Amino acid sequence: MPGSPPTSPKRCTSSLPPAPATSPARPSGSTAALTRPGKEARMVAVADTTPSTRPSPRDWAGIGVVLLATFMGQIDMFIVNVASPSIQVDLGASFGQIQFVIDGYVIAYAAGMVTGGKLGDRFGRKKVFQYGVAAFTVASLLCALCPTANLLIVARVVQGAAAAVLMPQVLSIIQGTFGQLRDRQRAIGAYGSVIGLGVVAGLIGGGLLLEVDVAGLEWRTIFLINVPIGLLILLAAPPTVRESRSEVTAPLDMVGTVLTAAVLPALLIPLSLGPEHGWPLWIWFSFAATALLVAGLFRYENRLAARGGDPLLPARVLRGRGFPTSMATVTVFFAGNAGYFLVLTYYLQSALHLDPLGTGVVFVPLGVGFAVASSAGRRLTERYGTRVLITGALLMTVSFLPMPFIVQAGADTQAVLLAATIGLSGIGQGLVVSPLIGIAMAQVPADLTGSGSGVLNTVTQAAMALGIAGIGTVYRVALGHSPQDTASIPADGFGDAFVVTCGVLALLAVATAVLSWLLGRSGTPIEAGVQA
Repeated sequence: MPGSPPTSPKRCTSSLPPAPATSPARPSGSTAALTRPGKEARMVAVADTTPSTRPSPRDWAGIGVVLLATFMGQIDMFIVNVASPSIQVDLGASFGQIQFVIDGYVIAYAAGMVTGGKLGDRFGRKKVFQYGVAAFTVASLLCALCPTANLLIVARVVQGAAAAVLMPQVLSIIQGTFGQLRDRQRAIGAYGSVIGLGVVAGLIGGGLLLEVDVAGLEWRTIFLINVPIGLLILLAAPPTVRESRSEVTAPLDMVGTVLTAAVLPALLIPLSLGPEHGWPLWIWFSFAATALLVAGLFRYENRLAARGGDPLLPARVLRGRGFPTSMATVTVFFAGNAGYFLVLTYYLQSALHLDPLGTGVVFVPLGVGFAVASSAGRRLTERYGTRVLITGALLMTVSFLPMPFIVQAGADTQAVLLAATIGLSGIGQGLVVSPLIGIAMAQVPADLTGSGSGVLNTVTQAAMALGIAGIGTVYRVALGHSPQDTASIPADGFGDAFVVTCGVLALLAVATAVLSWLLGRSGTPIEAGVQA
């Protein structure tokens, strides 16, 4: 376990020389934003008070380093999507195994995220971040060396667990580095852009690496690319990233850690295996066990908090004004997106017979649309608030509506039309991601940014895992066959299944719009969600 709890709880530790304060620091997070008129603000003494002066170039360099790690982790989640048919052929894997190659990473990522945030709060966010990057780099090398699908699944789980350690530190480091709201807004906006662009870079980069086929390594290059990036981050982090930690005196919540880690596998593993095994009885028992685990987790966490302990899921985070609605919106939005990317990749390669590079090119308009929409995020959100999120979700809905007509066209025409609809969807996503992340973090108390970031990232990754498993299941059931069994699927079977799946995705986009409307109705502060 890295380091030990600080012995001087009121003191902020930093790897950079602090500039002299010229004015009282505004707390990180949104405690001030949540103060009601006529009520005295209740501030909590924390160890990681944010700087009060303008950030230095070194501060911004440190944020660049942690965002590079975010980019690496996000790419690795989606680069496998494009490479999955190639991995399947090379390793002789089933569609269910390929789902686990993708989902194993996401499940481990999501299951360990809250714990990763807690470790950063306790032992130092910079230190835990560096350990996470080192573990991720080693796990990437192991993935590239795997000779079988089952070993690749195991290595991907290890890689996801490493990502769970490093990723929660990113938002916490941002919150702890910047004392002024506008600077935090800019950094959070950049974080949201990196999340979206990482998706596109993963989808395009995966196709490019497979097409180039460096040294005949084929799909293994998609994992090897992380090794030099990880080493660069490890070299750049020590002199640039600020160290910070929270005041913690209670023992680490090990029971909460174990229960949290058990919930997601209990739900998502049977969801992925169900169609392949005919939904046997043990799968339904696993679903029931998931409900019991969730109930037991919250009951234990509430009791621990009542005894004065340090719960893994603090009630002050979960009950923050607007936080539950924010998390519901995050769940629906990211579940739909992750499932869409997987299904669209299989449709492009199996039905339209595009190679991995051609598949990546079809996704280019997504990145362009996302970048354009994100760049306008600050001005639009300042003026229109959560209506920006609603507009983005409705644009995504519209992008699914032409699918019944598109699948009737020829292969080349379909690829062009799909690229256009993907571009529209990218604009919608760009209007949602950064403001939604910022709004969620605006509800987190200043002394719990690690926990809040962990919860947010956990919900995000769990939603993506749920989308991959759930939407993948819808697609497979609609096909009536496993997607790789192309010989047994009628000519129009892929198109019909794709249309059915897009109908489900359209409903999820509408649900995102409705939840965004409810978020605005709740009076939730939006200032932290503004992109700069």
